[in-house]
Amino acid sequence: MMAATGSAVRALVRREVIAICAVVFAADIVMGTVNATFSLYASSLGASLVSIGLLSSLSGATSLVASTPVGVISDRVGRVPVLLLGLIGFTVAMALFAAAPNPALLVPGRLLTGIAVVATFWIAAAYLGDVVGSAERGLAFGLLTTAMGVGFTIGPLAAGEIAERSSLRVAYAAATVVAAAGVAIVLTIPRDSEATRGNRALPRPSLGALLGIARERPLIVAGIANILSALTFGGAVATIFPLYGAALGLTTAAIGTMFAIRSIASTVVRLPSGAVIAAVGSGRVLAASLAVQVVAVAGLGSARDFGPMLVWLMLEGIGFGAFLTSSQAYLAEHTVAATRGAAIGVFSMTGGIGYTLAPVALGIVAARLGLSAAFFVTGGLGLLALAAMAWVWRGSPSASPQSSMGERGRGAEP
Repeated sequence: MMAATGSAVRALVRREVIAICAVVFAADIVMGTVNATFSLYASSLGASLVSIGLLSSLSGATSLVASTPVGVISDRVGRVPVLLLGLIGFTVAMALFAAAPNPALLVPGRLLTGIAVVATFWIAAAYLGDVVGSAERGLAFGLLTTAMGVGFTIGPLAAGEIAERSSLRVAYAAATVVAAAGVAIVLTIPRDSEATRGNRALPRPSLGALLGIARERPLIVAGIANILSALTFGGAVATIFPLYGAALGLTTAAIGTMFAIRSIASTVVRLPSGAVIAAVGSGRVLAASLAVQVVAVAGLGSARDFGPMLVWLMLEGIGFGAFLTSSQAYLAEHTVAATRGAAIGVFSMTGGIGYTLAPVALGIVAARLGLSAAFFVTGGLGLLALAAMAWVWRGSPSASPQSSMGERGRGAEP
């Protein structure tokens, strides 16, 4: 057992794995800055609650449209060129945010952010799935999502401090520099991998083939899970919570600190989640992580003071951290290299649906019923999504938490 663990660790400590973790670390510093401050920044430029929801949804809408094409392109040309475009997109988006004089000029940056999220985070996951073996995937994705969590911790904390000392505009300028550093890191990653090198000779996937991938029950389960996570995090936490905290008298620095502490809690559970996945399966961890997120978001709606708000936010972060690790491991288990990018693109598209609809819908709920009502609505929708996942799992053994469609296709795995 110890020998196997040591072998798995050695397999992870190599150039391409460390580099891909460094890339997502830089990208999540950027996204941590955006998620913790964007609604406040848009509000400071004069945007209304509904407008903030619409602006926030633009990234999700762009991801929705771009996800499958980006995934398919990464199958054809390799992951690294797509990653490079993703980090360039982040760099340009942050520069546009820093320069925007009014809410309307935030639109181009939100559109670029949506493409960059797909081309960076999900393609990084596909790359990691290509270069590590099945025995190391739990720990590998635990390491990757830990790097994401550390970046997401630093982003809100730094942005909050910069905003207090200077302005949010300066915070976005700093994020531009971090994104540019990410571009430099991508340039050090090997351009291709054995897993995807042969994909270029394969026929281009047809619409029917993509629909066939999307109809696989494990991917349906993962898609429902991704919509739910987008609803809880992209809608309730990233869009509504900063406004909720500000309405209760919290400063920008305090909100940034709360996001940072949430990210620490989220980061701490990611490597252990990878170990738990190896023991009980990614599907079970996936379901449990979503249940924790739903409970925590509903709890936020009843919190009025810093302490209880922080506890619920930390609990949501723990669920989110376990979700990131388990969802990526679940996808890697249920796909093969030749179509992994396309499958992850379809999966990312479902997140785009959530990130598109949730901010707008919850912005309308908050405007009409109050900010706290948005959290309770999210909790109710989350219960419905969990019930839908259970129904799909129950209807097909191949999608169940303890089984893996990847076992059937592993012969095609390099």
